Amino acid sequence: MNSKRLLILGAGRGQLGLYQAASEMGVTTIAGTLPDNNPPCIDLADEVCYMDISNPDDVLLKAKSLNIDGVATCCFDTGMTSLGRVCDELELIGVSEKTAIMCNDKSKMKKAFKDNDVLTAKYFEICSHEDLDEALAKMKFPVVVKATDLQGSSGIYISDNNLEAHDSLESVMEVTKRNYCIVEEYIDGLEFGAQAFVYNNEVLFVMPHGDETYMSHTSVPVGHYVPLNCNDDVLKQVEAMVRKAIKALDLNNCAVNVDLILKDGKVYIIELTGRVGANCLPELVQINFGIEYYKMIVSMAIGKNPMVYWDERCSATKSGIAKMLLSESKCGILSSDMKYIGEKDDDIVQIKFFKHKGDKIRIFEDSNDCLGQVVVEGNSYEECNKKLKYVFDNIEYNVN
Repeated sequence: MNSKRLLILGAGRGQLGLYQAASEMGVTTIAGTLPDNNPPCIDLADEVCYMDISNPDDVLLKAKSLNIDGVATCCFDTGMTSLGRVCDELELIGVSEKTAIMCNDKSKMKKAFKDNDVLTAKYFEICSHEDLDEALAKMKFPVVVKATDLQGSSGIYISDNNLEAHDSLESVMEVTKRNYCIVEEYIDGLEFGAQAFVYNNEVLFVMPHGDETYMSHTSVPVGHYVPLNCNDDVLKQVEAMVRKAIKALDLNNCAVNVDLILKDGKVYIIELTGRVGANCLPELVQINFGIEYYKMIVSMAIGKNPMVYWDERCSATKSGIAKMLLSESKCGILSSDMKYIGEKDDDIVQIKFFKHKGDKIRIFEDSNDCLGQVVVEGNSYEECNKKLKYVFDNIEYNVN
């Protein structure tokens, strides 16, 4: 019997868990990626098909020749619109192109929020300095100027005055591929996130998680933890607001990654998208529920029932922390490979290094400067934090 065939859009480090899970399930993986690089998942894939995953026409053309049973991606947004196009045209399980386009356009997304009473920051779409002046006349500082088509913390600038806002607009328009961006009110509160999963229009779970951030040109998430320590009222608001936002974007048959903020007892949606979150958030879902989450994502994509994995979840949840390893002061060239010299422990779920001898190390500005990542689990946040500190204290690397 031939195995199911899954096209995975992207082959970077964020996709490792997806390739590994598919392989364990006996699913044939096809890596969709550009030919001019050598991402880490190439060696894990059964086949490679060169394509520009940001180009829906190119991806669909290639996908039609691959005899695939499903298409998937995780941890980054570059291939989302292409995924939607393939799902629509080949009648595969996953988000629609219409939904993917809204996920990849912060202006369209926020309009859908506004139309469906999802609590979010006040915003204006702008194309010019004149548009910005009109918007600023209706807002209070600080404000945030954002590209609508970039992911992570790219193209996002906090501005405290008129001059900074106009400078931010110039910076954003240099990096966006669109002729517009947005300016929105800056909500100063507790930033956190949530993971969710939608199958056959049913939201199986909403899992809030804490975020640890690092302030660069904007606030950059560098770590996550579960469970989120907050009161029942906040948890109920998160559940209700995430479900409302999922409905607003018509998200279905996908994992969901959500960014939120809490201010004055109210939960606001910053943005969300129809794929699992990055920086080890799938691993935290696995720890929290005791499930094989990557396999759940793969199973749904190839048309099998993901409930097989969801039904195996534990009755009691566990705690977990995932955190980037980054440099706050050192820059230069790694003179030797990074290594962990501490003791091994079952509660140390993952230690990965992304930089090797000879690689350039930069002072951290965004996720591209990440040196590695660590994931630990335990019975409480305090226990996990103690274990995390032990691991970080026992990581060695030298920079020239």
